[in-house]
Amino acid sequence: MRKIFLSLLLMGAFATVANAQKEFANIELPMNRAEDLVTVADESGNVCIYFYQNGRVNIALLSPNGERLAQHEIPYRFSQEPQILGTRVTDEEFVFYSRYTNGRREYVRPFAVNRRTGAFRSMQDEQLQVERNTEFLGGFGNDEHFYMLYTDRDNNLHLYRDNDEEVARLEHRVFKPNLPRTRDRYAREEDLIYVSDDIEHNVFTGHHRSKIYIRDGKIYMIFDGFDLKGSEKNKATTEILALDWETGETEYRTLPALDQRNSPTFNSFLFQDKLFRVNMEKDEFKLTAFDFNTLKPIKEYTYSGDEEIAIKSTPVQQRGAKAIFSPDKTVIEKTSKVMKSLADGVPAITVDAFSDSTLQLTIGSYKAPAERSGMDDRSRMVRTPDRYVRTSRGLMMVPGRWTPAYNIPSYYLNSPYYSRYFYDPYGQGGGFSSGPGTSTYFRSVLSADNLTKVNEAEAQVLQEKIEHFEEELKPEPEFKTVYRYGDKLHYGYYDRKARTFRIMEFAHGQEEPKEQKQP
Repeated sequence: MRKIFLSLLLMGAFATVANAQKEFANIELPMNRAEDLVTVADESGNVCIYFYQNGRVNIALLSPNGERLAQHEIPYRFSQEPQILGTRVTDEEFVFYSRYTNGRREYVRPFAVNRRTGAFRSMQDEQLQVERNTEFLGGFGNDEHFYMLYTDRDNNLHLYRDNDEEVARLEHRVFKPNLPRTRDRYAREEDLIYVSDDIEHNVFTGHHRSKIYIRDGKIYMIFDGFDLKGSEKNKATTEILALDWETGETEYRTLPALDQRNSPTFNSFLFQDKLFRVNMEKDEFKLTAFDFNTLKPIKEYTYSGDEEIAIKSTPVQQRGAKAIFSPDKTVIEKTSKVMKSLADGVPAITVDAFSDSTLQLTIGSYKAPAERSGMDDRSRMVRTPDRYVRTSRGLMMVPGRWTPAYNIPSYYLNSPYYSRYFYDPYGQGGGFSSGPGTSTYFRSVLSADNLTKVNEAEAQVLQEKIEHFEEELKPEPEFKTVYRYGDKLHYGYYDRKARTFRIMEFAHGQEEPKEQKQP
């Protein structure tokens, strides 16, 4: 499964007056690949930091006050890097789960870190009885259980869950959901992401159209806007599939269908007992909240044409690769452009809460970067082939030369026969992303009771504070990590020069700190 869960990194040097934050902790970490960092926090306030490097597992444990309780560097299993699939927080330990394959055999390799002492414990591998012709979809978990999900050719779902008595032993259930077929086979499975409490609330995580949630011991899989065989033309819906581990039964429900032609126009997000669905067209915006138990609508906002979207608590912002020399972040002020810009991409929505009185919504769209093949880039440099010429002195080589690809006729470059004569290191690697993609979004703060917009003076968005802090860090951060910490957000960044990992704490009602330089 995609490494959708929780990893981002950042470099910085100043804490400024403009943002309400304080440093929670700083710890020396000899990291080279900061993107491998994993952080887990428990309800007591302990934070476990993990990364793998040079054949060793690196573990650090921080107290609720940010003090270092323990730090280890442990050789790991013949230098075989554990690919972390998910984590659990038990009464005594932080448990990390990784997957190991050996031919057709598949294993789960858990290891644990004591929440109070930081002691490391490796556990016995657990071999999974995986049936043939099954495909691994991903691993995920919460404080209660860890799961691994597979599918087979008959679209059955194979779910593995750790035992109540032993965290390293997984039990197996097979679910046979009677789902309608999608027009593109395995379309639902290709975009799965697990929504945990620690997921970062932005349009990148929210734009995925297949989401997994854990509620009251049940697994809920929610799919948005997929073309179904046999359905009415130009119609799509939100599908809800529930997997009950205790009974082995499934339940399939749908929301009312919406008009949709080619590209996705709506998406949803489950938060507590409410399912929020946003539908965005170039000339219409609709946000509907449904009661998740009955699927009856309880609140709806609709705006059309050049009408102002009144539930906005922040301006509409756009981030991502744009034209050359243009800023990475722009604010869309013209009402006539707001809906068109929001509809340019896959719709996205996330919902979060840091108090009992308000909900913080991030609404917008994400446009993935264009896949660009080097073979299509006519400005790239290619090396013409070496030539051998027969002379009176024998065979002489005339070396090739570097020249722009547009100097070579396209029927030579694109020909499977002639193209092999050109040395083209950039054109043979296949497609690759040309940028980070474009995020267009705004945030809205609603009352948790009646879903009405909260007063501007009371609307504090922690994610906005983090983004402002990030913009002021110089040089621009290359990676960061954001995770939930009780009713706060923790933002970690790595100072490569000092080889120090720093964690900043953001909360509602924080006092404005004086400007100070970080040590």
